Amino acid sequence: MTSLTARFTQGNVSEHIIKMALTNVIGLSVFFIVDLIDIYFISLLNQPLLLSAIAYAAAILFFTTSITIAMMIANSVVVARMIGQQQYQQAKQAAMTCYIMTFTISVLVSLLVFYNSNTLLALLGAKGSELQAAKEYLQITLIAFPITALSMQMNATLRAIGKAKLGMYCTVTAGFMNIVLDPIFIFHFEFDLKGAALASLIAKSTMLLLAIYYLLIKIKFITKINFTDIKKHTRFVLKIVIPVSLTQIATPLSQLYITYQIGQFGASYVAGWAIISRLIPVVFMMLFAMPGAIGPIISQNLGATQFKRVRKTLNQSLNFIVKYVFVLALGLSLLQEYLVTLFNAQDGAAIMIRFFCQYVTISFIFVAMNLVAMSFLNNVGYPKLASMLNLAKMFLGTIPFVSIGAYYYGPQGILMGQALGSVVFALIAIMLCYQILRKLDYN
Repeated sequence: MTSLTARFTQGNVSEHIIKMALTNVIGLSVFFIVDLIDIYFISLLNQPLLLSAIAYAAAILFFTTSITIAMMIANSVVVARMIGQQQYQQAKQAAMTCYIMTFTISVLVSLLVFYNSNTLLALLGAKGSELQAAKEYLQITLIAFPITALSMQMNATLRAIGKAKLGMYCTVTAGFMNIVLDPIFIFHFEFDLKGAALASLIAKSTMLLLAIYYLLIKIKFITKINFTDIKKHTRFVLKIVIPVSLTQIATPLSQLYITYQIGQFGASYVAGWAIISRLIPVVFMMLFAMPGAIGPIISQNLGATQFKRVRKTLNQSLNFIVKYVFVLALGLSLLQEYLVTLFNAQDGAAIMIRFFCQYVTISFIFVAMNLVAMSFLNNVGYPKLASMLNLAKMFLGTIPFVSIGAYYYGPQGILMGQALGSVVFALIAIMLCYQILRKLDYN
């Protein structure tokens, strides 16, 4: 396998981080921007109930996607570490095992949520026309979930073997297709929310086909695999997937709870939360790209026992995100009125956007710290610790802080409560990361 090398074990660490992060950002940004454009197009229909319907559906979709992200992390950790150890055939078999596991799990989850969508949305507080619109959007999107899950897995493999640029091509192509199809389905065919979901289904299918082409034809990384190989690699993958799944599920469960609490104050506030939820990944996309960027770098260097490069990767990623958030928090504070006007936000929605831009954005320094810490822990062999920290953050940070904030200060208190919980647990997570680094250096 002369085309595959442990490229992250050599060269400048900063350059690897920037290159991986930028390719991740370009790929992620397309879909984050598509989500935001969806919200913009729907806002032009001047029907707040459709915006709140998206918020309810998105809370459930975030939960299902998090299961896929857990499998992506396991894929990246296992494949990158084997590449670092120059076990190329084993890496290919491990990737194939992840694909089979992911597709099976995603189909089962899709069926479960599809047939219980009405109940789940009602539990979150959706009612009447709002519930019906959310149900239609959710069910069409769930059809695409196994396709999305498998394409995300293949993109994780491309990044793990150092081919992040090819993964970027997959997401960019699909994203632009989504942007083109959105207005056609939403306005020309007048499908409203169903149009946005159909555009997403076609785009994700394109992303999967392109990823298969790169892995099968260009890199020849897709290989035959027998039951014995699947069984062997499944045991290793599950050791990572199970705790990482608990880690990932904690975040959407927190989002579900926040959506439920905001729902108590009316559809206008839920619409504001829907806009904020789509705005966050677009503005802070580098933060969400960073864990996927540093994961393969950490794993390859860990596999090659180059622990100083592991420490350098953590240090430089933290240094970058702090400066990044400071700049963006200032920008959002200055642009808050423009955003209110852009999304035609009124009443509670406008209040939520202004409060978020003015007071909450700076807390994303700690959100970013937590994301980097979770990636570090998963890649250095401490997925159970990452799981415990995220679950503790949900039960001891998000739920009590959000509940107290909602009781005393209303919807704004919910946003501030979530931010305060992030500060506490991010600091704990980073301190634990450096303790583990000292142990690696000593060994």
